[in-house]
Amino acid sequence: MKRRNKILIGLIFFIGISIYVITQHVLPYAILHPQRVNSENHLDSNNIPYEVVNLKSFDGINLTGYRVTSLADSTRASIILVHGIGGCKEHFTSLAISLAELGFESWIFDNRAHGKSEGKFSTYGYLEKKDISIIIDEIKKVRQDAKVGIWGNSLGGAIALQAMEYDKRLNFGVIESTFTDLRQIVYDYQARYFFGIGLKWICDLTLDKASELTDFNPDKVKPLESVKYINQPVLIAHGNADKNISFEYGKALFSNLASKEKEFVAVEGGGHYGLFNTGGENYATKLFNFLLKKSE
Repeated sequence: MKRRNKILIGLIFFIGISIYVITQHVLPYAILHPQRVNSENHLDSNNIPYEVVNLKSFDGINLTGYRVTSLADSTRASIILVHGIGGCKEHFTSLAISLAELGFESWIFDNRAHGKSEGKFSTYGYLEKKDISIIIDEIKKVRQDAKVGIWGNSLGGAIALQAMEYDKRLNFGVIESTFTDLRQIVYDYQARYFFGIGLKWICDLTLDKASELTDFNPDKVKPLESVKYINQPVLIAHGNADKNISFEYGKALFSNLASKEKEFVAVEGGGHYGLFNTGGENYATKLFNFLLKKSE
């Protein structure tokens, strides 16, 4: 009996230590420190005119990006393109080419802690929304009267919504496949990777530690709250077969969006990636027509 009790106590101690290590020293860094990737730059292979832009953000980190100029005689508007977690600016170069042909210039940057931009940690929009304002400052230096839009995918969509609430110089936005609440999406991902079993307290401990490491407040990363203060025109798109971020989150963002000029595009059979491929020409036409209309 004593031996069994010792084994039980030892097991409890081991589980406790494991939970401590995982929530304090493993998962917080996994959330805050995404893998850096770089991808093919389609601008070079397509002979599209662009320039490399380096900006110092509000806290001194360097943000690296491209300014892709319009191929039309005049520029309709400037569009900031914001990639997802673990992505990079090159993931948006094909879209930038399409936008250039329509008369838009694109500003594509690696998010902080991504690609070639500096920064150790991703804060899911808490600090990134201020980075967007620095990019807007630069756009206004180049074209003072420019209309400025933002297009964000996945994490980029969450950043874009927080930026639209934070900086009203953003005139319109396109949001693809994003989440409503940081704590909720961390819980969703944890449950998905743990055989459908969600452990909210594990997620909360992890995010609380992440908050200590980076001095950011995860409870302020709530795009569902941000949309209540966004009056600029917004198009929200989401695939109804998205296994990463629930289609219902897209609908909730749209329902709570304060703007009177809003559109929702549901992509039948669309997953988390490749909505242009799934939605085809009809999808592209809806999104591009939205931009053309709002840039008039």
